[in-house]
Amino acid sequence: MSHWSKDALVDRVQDDVCAMSDVQVCSALSKDNLKKVAGFRGDSINGANIMDFARDVLMDQLFDEMIDIPGPHG
Repeated sequence: MSHWSKDALVDRVQDDVCAMSDVQVCSALSKDNLKKVAGFRGDSINGANIMDFARDVLMDQLFDEMIDIPGPHG
């Protein structure tokens, strides 16, 4: 079961990443995730489109970063 606040966060991250250029996406990836993208050889979700894969990886990265930010109550 999802929570409205997490759903809103997911939507925000998706909107932000979709609005980025390919260069901005690559620049925003962490070093570990940039290595992950560099090793991409295609998959069943993104086919051979490395930038779609990079966007998915960045969305996961940004969502994880946002979840780790403490709320107003600690």
